[in-house]
Amino acid sequence: MEKHHGCLNTKVIIDYFQEHFPALTPTLLQDLHPEIEVLPNPQEFLTDINNWVSSDVVIQMFKKARSLSQDDEIAFKIGSYAATKQKFGYVQRIITQAFGNPRLALKKIQVISDKFNRNKTVEVQFVGRCQAVVKFRYFRHIPADEDFCLFNRGILTAMPTIWHLPPGDLEERRCYFHGDDYCEYFCTWEDRSRLKKWLRSVFLPWRLLRDTIQELEKDKEILKRKYDEVHHLNLQLKEKIDQLMSLPETCMAALTAVDLKGLLQVTLNFLIRFAKLDRAGVFLLNEASNHLEIHCGVGIDPTLYEKVKDYKIPVSKVDNVIARVAINGIPVVINDVAHSRLNQGNQLIQLFQPKAFILAPISVRGKVIGVILADRMRCDPHIADIDKELVMNFAHQIAMALDSALMHRRLEISERRYRELVENAYEGIWIIDGQGIIRFANRRLREIIDEEHLEGKELSLFLRGDNSKFLATMLVQNRKGKVAQQELELQTPKGKTISVILSSVPLMEEEQYVGSFAMINDVTSMRKMERQLLQQQKMEAIGALASGWARNFNDILINILILNGLVLADLKPTGPGYNDLKQIEQEVTKGAELIDQLLSFGQRHFSLKPVDLNLLIDKIIKLLRFSHKQMRIHYRPGPQVPAAEVDQGQIEQVLVNVLLMGRPRGAKVQEVAISTEEVVLDEEFCQPYNRLPGPYVYIAFNFPQLVVNAELQGKIFEPFVVSEEVGSEGRPSLASVYSIIKNHQGIIEMDSEVAFGTTFHIYLPVSKKPVQTYQPRPLRFVRGSGVILLVDDEEPVRAIGARILGRLGYKVIPAATGMQAIAIVQERREEIDLVVLDMVMPGLSGRETFYRLREIDPEIKVLLYSAHSMDEDVHLMMEKGALGFIQKPYRIAALSQKIAAMLGGGKTVKPEVIDAEDAGTQPENALRDEWSAVSGQ
Repeated sequence: MEKHHGCLNTKVIIDYFQEHFPALTPTLLQDLHPEIEVLPNPQEFLTDINNWVSSDVVIQMFKKARSLSQDDEIAFKIGSYAATKQKFGYVQRIITQAFGNPRLALKKIQVISDKFNRNKTVEVQFVGRCQAVVKFRYFRHIPADEDFCLFNRGILTAMPTIWHLPPGDLEERRCYFHGDDYCEYFCTWEDRSRLKKWLRSVFLPWRLLRDTIQELEKDKEILKRKYDEVHHLNLQLKEKIDQLMSLPETCMAALTAVDLKGLLQVTLNFLIRFAKLDRAGVFLLNEASNHLEIHCGVGIDPTLYEKVKDYKIPVSKVDNVIARVAINGIPVVINDVAHSRLNQGNQLIQLFQPKAFILAPISVRGKVIGVILADRMRCDPHIADIDKELVMNFAHQIAMALDSALMHRRLEISERRYRELVENAYEGIWIIDGQGIIRFANRRLREIIDEEHLEGKELSLFLRGDNSKFLATMLVQNRKGKVAQQELELQTPKGKTISVILSSVPLMEEEQYVGSFAMINDVTSMRKMERQLLQQQKMEAIGALASGWARNFNDILINILILNGLVLADLKPTGPGYNDLKQIEQEVTKGAELIDQLLSFGQRHFSLKPVDLNLLIDKIIKLLRFSHKQMRIHYRPGPQVPAAEVDQGQIEQVLVNVLLMGRPRGAKVQEVAISTEEVVLDEEFCQPYNRLPGPYVYIAFNFPQLVVNAELQGKIFEPFVVSEEVGSEGRPSLASVYSIIKNHQGIIEMDSEVAFGTTFHIYLPVSKKPVQTYQPRPLRFVRGSGVILLVDDEEPVRAIGARILGRLGYKVIPAATGMQAIAIVQERREEIDLVVLDMVMPGLSGRETFYRLREIDPEIKVLLYSAHSMDEDVHLMMEKGALGFIQKPYRIAALSQKIAAMLGGGKTVKPEVIDAEDAGTQPENALRDEWSAVSGQ
């Protein structure tokens, strides 16, 4: 901080207070400024006119003077006092008297002002015999206060008294502290008579000589006193230097100590040697018990030390001086133990009988961890401040040494923990040098790459193709000091490909690249999940598209099949064209089976029931063994495999398709191994497939002769896949298999290796219900009567349905849309006995049509039918009053019995069972049970 005011200013203020307010002088010197508070004797410093202080100190002294005196004009009075009492340095006083009068003094006022102020310039604009105009221009970058103006006015007003003239008059024309650029004063004073001037010119030199001699004598005494002080300080300095020189020796010796006791022993030996102490010991804090325990003693008789080695002091014992030092961290010096207020019965005092002792806290980062105790037993035991400082320094050295030892210990622990953390991190970690050689690899990285010894190997050994270029680009970024991240594929020594996300950070030393630190996150499972999710989404989209095509195409096939069946019903087996029509029926049936596979893509709901998969697989194996004699099937059913909640027809399709898919090209015998068991899948396994964990029935199909290439494995479940392995030579596509298993909330996987062949893994949820066994009852055609409203948006389906219902004896009212059906019911409510309602229609759907019909007539009878199995909507509609549901394709006999059962209690004639004779033809030709009268809706 810059200092612009000589202490002549502060000396005048202090002298004034000592003369007028002596009791307030100590208060005046308190809390002046940090630069003053650190001084050992502020008053001595502020009254030495050779010292300088900042403007802040002078401003604060004037403010305190005004506050203590309760006088707002105190600064003016202090200025007048300074001039009247001539409280200047003797050089300034000699110069002022030498000028002879105010006029000559004012001409040199800038020179005089610079001797004790550097915060302004003084300009004499005009000076006359008894008057003058003076301007004070304060520097704006230096703090100033209005008290400065009052002080200067006081000096200028009283200045004539220096030459034994009355005080002058002063008019302030401008004031810097009231907004002007400077302070301007107009000063006037009385003139001296000619006789007095002559006398002054005669006697003034003698007075000046006398004053000069007096001041020189004073300076001589001051110089002598200062010399004595300097000599004493030199002696203290030498002793201090010796003590300071001991500290590096102590540090070096402490560094050679291998344990805590050795460190303390070395340090205390140096302490008693250089501080001229007799004995010393160290108490350290035991944080567990909160006690101070003695750990080391030097200069102590072994017998005495043996008595106190187990001595402990509770830190909470505030009446113990050692405990108090540990609590407050303040050193204590007792120079006369015998006459002190200490407890003379204390065990340590009685045993050691010290004349004087010192206690110094050992502090680490503001926390006291121990106390040094040292004493003297000589006749002159006085412990000086310099000894106290040395002990404090040694305490600091011990603290640093202890802290260093603790830090070294913590560093060892930290390093061990860091290594454990790195070794056991979930991510793989490597450190490579500038040449790409692995210098460190953690356990996880060794697991990822499946290599136990990685250190010393080049990264290029684990990279193929473009991945080498990607890594090279990352390392180029590292060499520029940048962090790089990239997804790569690592190749294990066994040929396995691992997908990883690699984040690489440059290692720099003195701004030079020396290697890279990288974290490797294995995302192989994540990428597999993404591919499975993509496959699932793709299959859902394809399923929706395939279902739409299949429904439209199925309508055409069903119309052909029914019309063909109606023609067959009118022909005899020996009639012309009968065999051709039967061939058409067989070919259309094959097409319907293909369409049924396509419909399974979009089907969300099945007719689920508990099925014993062991029995079902055994049934399929018997059928295939009969029709495919080249298949050699090895079946190992698991014991007590629970039932699965499945649609039996759909799962039969899955089993057949998987078995037929595995036929190898050109092989005379097809080997297949099938096994089942109950497994419990955990959340980690199920999460990629969005399935619930729990018990599943597991079916494994192993084809040891079949190997699927890697490219095909990723799209094996896509439709229209044709290759040498699948989808050719009569092999079915596995897309429908994937869709059926997915819609059953199951899981299907496939893996293929040269050594083991190809294996399909199927998981189906276990059913909580028991398997139901029943005997199918024979179907008979039932004829009835009544009015049926047939609602279907497909005109051919409506026409053929009306024709069939007419043959069964019913009157049919066709409706093409839901809105048309609602209008018909509103007009002919009393006439209609039953509504046969298609569930899938454009515009107003079957569900919406049902609820609108129930609003018109809550008692109306409705039979629902659809190409899909019963879903949640159907179950809910049946709870709301629908009498039944029949799934397409249905048998006409089943349809006739459904309708007859629903109308049995109605107003129509009781339905009757019709046989072959009633039909007017032979049983095998009469409305054949196997006719599939269903559209693809």
